[in-house]
Amino acid sequence: MELNQLECFIAVLEEGGFKRATARLGITQPALSYQIKRLEEELGVQVFHRGPGGITPTEAGRVLVDHAHQVIAAVREAAQAVRELSDGVTGEIRIGTMKCAGTYFLPQVLWEIREKHPLVRPKLLYRNADELIDELLSNRLDVIVVADPPPDDRLKYQVLFRERISLVSAAEHPFFGRAKIDLADLKDVEFVSLSPQTTTGALIRTYLVELGVSVVSAITTDNVETVKRMVEAGMGVAFLPDMVTGGEVAEKRLARSAVEPPLSMEVVIVTWRDSRRSLAVDAFIDELGRMGRQWRAGSAQDAERDSWRN
Repeated sequence: MELNQLECFIAVLEEGGFKRATARLGITQPALSYQIKRLEEELGVQVFHRGPGGITPTEAGRVLVDHAHQVIAAVREAAQAVRELSDGVTGEIRIGTMKCAGTYFLPQVLWEIREKHPLVRPKLLYRNADELIDELLSNRLDVIVVADPPPDDRLKYQVLFRERISLVSAAEHPFFGRAKIDLADLKDVEFVSLSPQTTTGALIRTYLVELGVSVVSAITTDNVETVKRMVEAGMGVAFLPDMVTGGEVAEKRLARSAVEPPLSMEVVIVTWRDSRRSLAVDAFIDELGRMGRQWRAGSAQDAERDSWRN
């Protein structure tokens, strides 16, 4: 059994068929079919059911998939360890994150990594929390930065910072400039809502449901920038993490109001609990921790200033 055969097997499984797998692997369909045929001949079993509904794994295929991921990860780690002997901190870092952290927090972290370790190659993937956990557990990511991830005993969680989520409004709205908004005041108020398909949107929806608050959504989108522009245009108010509204608040195009009970999200680093990490991943996590401490200090100062102003 060869590594290339296992990579072909995983590609067909994850892509749901041979055609998309060939595009991912950069090989022809006959070449891919040949590798799968050789794998099945060596194992003495079929690894896929082939039918009108597409490709599905056999029982043997389901057993093989976990072992295949482990083998591929072990080979990747071995190659990285050998490179590090001569090159030091180098190689790819496969990072998963949600959009707001990836847009407003990670750029400075990645800039610092680039300055300190120019041979490191970060690769960034945006997904929601559940999808990122699945990607990590499948060894397709090295580290994820996400808010309020689901627990898993196989994983290690390290809190970076807690980010406040405020109600934001435009200058023409009656809420503009109010330090605090009672949830009862939200009745019949139009909202620009983040889609519950996003990590932050799901957290906001859970918060409102648990408090028994029903809001009217004039528009729903998965794009934070669209939410901000729609609020500025007078389409409604919105719940948004403070990290995404700093510029607009400073320019007085938007204002933040606190809600009670407070709404916030815990931004967390997640990695495998028991796994050897590359020097590049360790350097990235160290830089995340350093920037997280700065972020916490800055958030505390912002909260103090907001309290003083109000």
